[in-house]
Amino acid sequence: MKILAVRLQNLNSLRGEWTIDFRQPPFDSASLFAIVGPTGAGKTTILDAICLALYHQTPRLKTSPTSNELMSRHSSECLAEVEFEIAGQGYRAFWSQRRARGQSDGNLQPAKVELARLDGTILAEKTNEKLKLITELTGLDFGRFTKSMLLAQGSFAAFLNADANERAELLEELTGTDIYGRISEQVFSDAREHKVSLELLQAKASATDLLSAGQQQALTAELTRIKAQLSEHQQVVSKQREVLQWRQQVTQAEQALNQSKQETTALSAELARQQPRLDRLKNHQPASKLAPLYQALQQLQQRWQALQTSLQQLEQNIAAKRTEQGSLLWQGWQCLLVEQQQAEQQLQQLSQQQQKLQQQQAQLATTLQQQTQAHTTLQQQLTKLAGGADTATLRRQQQLQRERLYQVQQAAQLLEQQRKKQQRLADLQQQCAEKQQQLEPLAAELGSLRQRFKSLSEQIADKKQLLAQQRLIMQLSEHRTNLQPQQPCPLCGSTEHPAVSEYQQLDDSATAKQLAAKEAELIKVQQAGEAARTRQAALTTAIAQLQQQAGQQQAELDDVRSQLRPLLQAESITNSAADAETLAVLHQTSKQLQQQLLASEQQLSQLEQLQQQLQQLADEQQQTGRRQTDVSHQLALLARQQQNLVEQQQARSSELEKWQQRWQALQQTEPKQTVTQLNLAELTSRLQQLQQQVQHFEGQAQELQRQLEQAATEQQHAAQHWQQALVSSEFSNEAAFQAALLSDAELNELSALQQQLEQAMVAGNRLLADRQQRVDELLKQQLSSENESQLQQQLHQLEQQAQQLTEQQGQLQHQLASDQQRRMARQSVLAEIAAAEQQLTLWQRLNSLIGSADGAKYRRFAQGLTLQQLIVLANRQLQLLHNRYQLARHPTAELELQVLDTWQADTARDTKTLSGGESFLVSLALALALSDLVSNKTSIDSLFLDEGFGTLDADTLESALAVLDQLNASGKMIGIISHVEALKQRVPVQIRLEKQHGLGYSQIQISR
Repeated sequence: MKILAVRLQNLNSLRGEWTIDFRQPPFDSASLFAIVGPTGAGKTTILDAICLALYHQTPRLKTSPTSNELMSRHSSECLAEVEFEIAGQGYRAFWSQRRARGQSDGNLQPAKVELARLDGTILAEKTNEKLKLITELTGLDFGRFTKSMLLAQGSFAAFLNADANERAELLEELTGTDIYGRISEQVFSDAREHKVSLELLQAKASATDLLSAGQQQALTAELTRIKAQLSEHQQVVSKQREVLQWRQQVTQAEQALNQSKQETTALSAELARQQPRLDRLKNHQPASKLAPLYQALQQLQQRWQALQTSLQQLEQNIAAKRTEQGSLLWQGWQCLLVEQQQAEQQLQQLSQQQQKLQQQQAQLATTLQQQTQAHTTLQQQLTKLAGGADTATLRRQQQLQRERLYQVQQAAQLLEQQRKKQQRLADLQQQCAEKQQQLEPLAAELGSLRQRFKSLSEQIADKKQLLAQQRLIMQLSEHRTNLQPQQPCPLCGSTEHPAVSEYQQLDDSATAKQLAAKEAELIKVQQAGEAARTRQAALTTAIAQLQQQAGQQQAELDDVRSQLRPLLQAESITNSAADAETLAVLHQTSKQLQQQLLASEQQLSQLEQLQQQLQQLADEQQQTGRRQTDVSHQLALLARQQQNLVEQQQARSSELEKWQQRWQALQQTEPKQTVTQLNLAELTSRLQQLQQQVQHFEGQAQELQRQLEQAATEQQHAAQHWQQALVSSEFSNEAAFQAALLSDAELNELSALQQQLEQAMVAGNRLLADRQQRVDELLKQQLSSENESQLQQQLHQLEQQAQQLTEQQGQLQHQLASDQQRRMARQSVLAEIAAAEQQLTLWQRLNSLIGSADGAKYRRFAQGLTLQQLIVLANRQLQLLHNRYQLARHPTAELELQVLDTWQADTARDTKTLSGGESFLVSLALALALSDLVSNKTSIDSLFLDEGFGTLDADTLESALAVLDQLNASGKMIGIISHVEALKQRVPVQIRLEKQHGLGYSQIQISR
């Protein structure tokens, strides 16, 4: 994950909107930068904005719907936005909040959030969805983010000085090892549940009640008898249902016949009532033949009237257009008079502008001469200061000096690392040999314990068998006391009982005590074996870790030597020289290079200032020359404009005379003033349109006159045809014809009525005959003389008897089926018991290894491994930060830390004895190690440190910055918040926060 840009508005002392783009200069060429400024200026606010945009909270404060302490005072809104990159894909996270009505004292409104790709695709707009997606994309929740990418003030000193329980909780929070505690608790819970499940299955199997063989036979015989009796009774019920159904059909058929007779009588009455309306259909037929001639005459009359109206409208339009032509011609004449006056005024204004431009041209010539003299003077000063070398050459020299200084400092650090790694490798090899010696006697002890465990197991099995036999004999003692001489034994049938007199009561207490003693001894042997195996596993793990560490240490030592060799050769120093002498030479060379670099930077700074002044003067000269050229162009342009105006004025006079003549030829009276004023081009276009419209209207009027005459002739002919047809018809006049004529709705209604009545009469007669035939057929069968009520009562009695037999049959079947199900269920339970016993054995074994009610057994083991890996990663950083100390686990407390002082023969020290600067370095090493440990699922390409560099001395500060330089060289972008002046000088790229005096707000300045 890499931070690309940060945008914030109205957060704490940073009022207004600010943007920091790490893709732009100077961050694109130097990824290590410092965030500097006085206390309270808002340095940490920049880091707060990153957390706020991603996770809606900060390490210092949290926001809520009713409280927002991050918003700047007297502000009504704030926002935070971060653009970041993961695996080449860019994203944008946004958070904002505002107050009601845009007032600083308004109620807080719900925050708005968004997560999107940089191409604009929206991924989430709800708080929970965004936080979940951020964690999935980055692999970091808020806790891991603030421990891996954004290291807040003092957050890891707490880890260094925490007790074992607090450190365990922090390890769980950072690395997610709390899952091992949950696994331990779950194993304990599952083992207990398997035991309870087995006990329940055993109780279920013992509680099952089954039928005897005699009971099964009796129930089966009774069921067979009931089935036969029920089959006979069902046949009687079926016959009775047929008789009842016949009687019901006769009743329904007689009712339907009576209904058909009533419907036929009603239809005859309706037909007689509708007969006067049906007679109108007869009169409509001759009238419909004359209707086309009558309609044609009416259409011709309407067409003649429409043509007459259109002709009158066209004549009015032609007159209006001719009036508008005269008005437009008068406007054109007046428009030309106004334009002629305006052209004369423009000629006077152009003359005045020409005089002003000539004066300005003379002033610019004087200014240009003065700037040329100043340029020559600055060029001479620059040549004298540079001494023949240009800025690029000086920068290259300065870069070479920086590179050599870095190589010398790197060689000194590597030389110290080589000494420490050699010592550390020897220590690891010694520890590994000691562990191997401790491992040998454990193998012999485990072999002896295994033999003892096997022997005790066999003895316990024998004791258990003997105890079971004794208890069986004791159970038969009651039967033995009841035996009588010459009476048969109820078990074997014998009448002789020779053992009664010699038998003595057995006592199983001695055997039980021996069995308990053996089992107790077996438990002790088992515990001793588990303890030995635990020690053996611990030693094996420790040896493997020591061998791995030794291998890593050897590889790191070879790597340091390979890096150191070319650096020493570049300084003409051989590896055979003593480390102390070589280190002294390197420190002296480093100081000389720093002095040379400081002098070179001062010379380059003066040279850049002169070049900047020279470039500024050259820009001013160029600007003055451009202004001179612009004035010359303006003078030439004015001359051309004057010539164009004179020519236009001459052409306008000729055009004015033409317009006056055209208006006088068309208009005899003075025109009225029009509301809309048009220019000359618009007037000409409008006149052409009016002329075309007048011609078009006149052509339309001629065509309408011709159509009007034709329509009058056609109307006269149609009237003659209509009168002839009316005289020849059966109607006396036009009124009688119109009265006989039906509308389409009336015609359709009467036709449908006539058809409906006729079809209903035919259907009614047919249905009446069919129902009469059905009644006759049913009466011929004569299945019973009883009525429907008597038959229904008889059927009900028969069905009740059948229901009783059915219930008896169901009860018997249920008893037999239930017994069969119980038998099958008992077999299934027995199979489940066998499987549950196997499962319980496995879970009890697993529970003995890692299970516990509170989860501590497995959790502490996993946390110990995590802490060991963290120590390895932290020691790598400490070798670069401070070559004196190394971290190690406490030998007696699995989650305690101690510090090894390599300058005092690896003397173990408590972490609380470290000074402030030493504590910070160890905490920083742990922070970087935790960053690597937490970021196992995502690449951490950005790192922000808000720690106390002020507690470090000069050499240690230089070492810490060198480590950060190495991280920077690996591709990480690193930002540091600090007040240390040496750090400000060491890191050239800076984000400066400057307070505005008296306002309580700050500004952001980016410098290099």
